[in-house]
Amino acid sequence: MDTLCGLPKPVLTPLLEEDGVWIKAEGRQKTGSAKYRLVYAKISAALEKGGIDSRTLLVEASSGSTGIALAYAGRKLGCPVEIHALESASPEKCDKIRLEGAGLVLHPARTSPKIVFDLISRLLRQGAAWHLNQYDRTSFPDSYQALALELIRQHRRKGFSPPTRFVCPVGTGGLVQGVGSHLRRAFPEIEVISVEPETGSVIDGMRNRDEHSMGDADPFDPAFPDRRMTVSPPRGSARVQGISLGESATAIFRLIRKKGWKKTLMIAPD
Repeated sequence: MDTLCGLPKPVLTPLLEEDGVWIKAEGRQKTGSAKYRLVYAKISAALEKGGIDSRTLLVEASSGSTGIALAYAGRKLGCPVEIHALESASPEKCDKIRLEGAGLVLHPARTSPKIVFDLISRLLRQGAAWHLNQYDRTSFPDSYQALALELIRQHRRKGFSPPTRFVCPVGTGGLVQGVGSHLRRAFPEIEVISVEPETGSVIDGMRNRDEHSMGDADPFDPAFPDRRMTVSPPRGSARVQGISLGESATAIFRLIRKKGWKKTLMIAPD
């Protein structure tokens, strides 16, 4: 079956190779982002437990790709969706959320994550609502298991040698921790490198943890990666085998090329 209760399953995305760099092109995923993997995994688990029906309000705090993916999922399931975001969110992504039929609640740009989470908690206490909670660190391995195993299978089927490193952007931290945990089991010698914007810089899909800490609610475990690096915003988009990479993937791809790294895995999240 290609759908679950009307919700399309994630599609197989290509693993590209460019001069010893292996790129999982998740921009080809449903809703144009790896975040659809997380949304699908969490909704699948909730459906199996009977936690969602057509009257359930699906709610999440998101300034971009996760909100778009959840809005799309809600439309396919026939469920109402409410996304909470900051006024500083990309207008383009806000428009995409609205186009999927979701409600969008915008908060002042300096609103703390705790205030937004408290509002969502109040909705949950009122009943008939389900919180995606992309910031739940304990769910990362399960949420990105399918992506990680798909990546590992593709890598082995193509006959590539074991990867030396996995380089991944940090937003919530779900991608690097979720996929990274499975890669470490498959390739015990792999080095996991997390990448953030330089201080004072903005790169879509990434955050500098020193400047944008979520405090006790931060889902990213700073002890998880073997190394932490920063990059500057890229000029233009990199293209690999005719596929344009998003801003965060372009920055990471150029970092890898600058370092001259080979046998390196990366994910282009959108």
